[in-house]
Amino acid sequence: MSGTSGHRGWGWIRKRPSGRFQASFLGPGNGPNRKRYFAPTTFSNRMRAERWLANERDLIERAAEAGGGWLTPDQRAAKAAVVAEPLSEYGKRWIAQRNIKARTRIHYETIFREHIEPKLGGIAIANLSGATIRNWYSVTLIDRPTYRAQSYSLLKSILETSVKDGLLFANPCQIDGAGSTKSETQAVIPTVEQLAEIAEKIEPKFKAYVLISAWCGLRFGEAMELRRKDIGENAEVISVARGVTHRTAKQAGPGGDRCMRSTPKNGKPRNVVVPRYIRPAIIDHLANHVGSEPDSLLFAPVRGGCHLSDKVIRDALAPTLKSVGLHHLRIHDLRHFAGTQVARVGNLIETMNHLGHSSVGASLRYQHLVNGRDVEIAEALSALATTAKLAVVADA
Repeated sequence: MSGTSGHRGWGWIRKRPSGRFQASFLGPGNGPNRKRYFAPTTFSNRMRAERWLANERDLIERAAEAGGGWLTPDQRAAKAAVVAEPLSEYGKRWIAQRNIKARTRIHYETIFREHIEPKLGGIAIANLSGATIRNWYSVTLIDRPTYRAQSYSLLKSILETSVKDGLLFANPCQIDGAGSTKSETQAVIPTVEQLAEIAEKIEPKFKAYVLISAWCGLRFGEAMELRRKDIGENAEVISVARGVTHRTAKQAGPGGDRCMRSTPKNGKPRNVVVPRYIRPAIIDHLANHVGSEPDSLLFAPVRGGCHLSDKVIRDALAPTLKSVGLHHLRIHDLRHFAGTQVARVGNLIETMNHLGHSSVGASLRYQHLVNGRDVEIAEALSALATTAKLAVVADA
């Protein structure tokens, strides 16, 4: 081959009709299937083509010495393009590829679009540094600590994946405590007597909602998707197989579905045994406020639409809560009531099953929130001490 035009011992250089020089070489290995690789561009002179070939040979030799895999020019170009990819594109793809519930996806997309992308979206993944993240965090959502923590946690998760993808050596999100926050809103948990008063005073068509939410612990979206077929015989069991979330027109986009039905939040349907105390109210609700078809919604929308809105429930609750002295109670606090009541009579696993929690932490907090639990524990300890003292006296 030494006499072949353009051959130079290793690699080939050919002068094109345009006057520019094209460089190529055969990849490492032996056999007739060795592939020829060409430079991604032609060169203005032979010396530049020589330098490209020398660099390619050096990369092959270094890979062989290190015992690692050699990357072809095309593979290196593709990797460089990924490394140069801006956070905007990588983050959107990361969210799209997550196996998460629709409501969580909407939340992630909103946080990323409104609080991460404007400041960091145009920066290449490889150029994100700890200083860049700290500067962003120092001015982001400083008046909204919960959203600030959620934004930081989302960014940290995205960049953790980029480390696994080999785009970063280490995660630049290293701010201690930035992903956690103390809730400024405390749950308002009614007493059993107050809950009963609320259920009696609210409009009759919403009484069953209050009782099911409070005693069965259903999330709002789960309760709104309940249908006649989900209520067992004599209202002994409720099958929680679905939940619904609603997107704004902006979130749904042009032609997008604003009503999204799916499995419950943890992805697992569950059967909730209904306390005997509230079964008559559910049976009465089925007879007077629910259509006869199996798919009839348990809580039909008031003015049409797909589901009853939370605003309708809030408006119905407002005067009742004011009369009971609990005007700060939120809809979700009814579920908190269920959590604390179950924690009084059940263990941690039973609380998780009843409320449909997928993490221990979500149910564990109810073990600490039970009203009067500290008093009960103190009384139990006192009883132990009294028993021990009596035993000592008896032995004497």
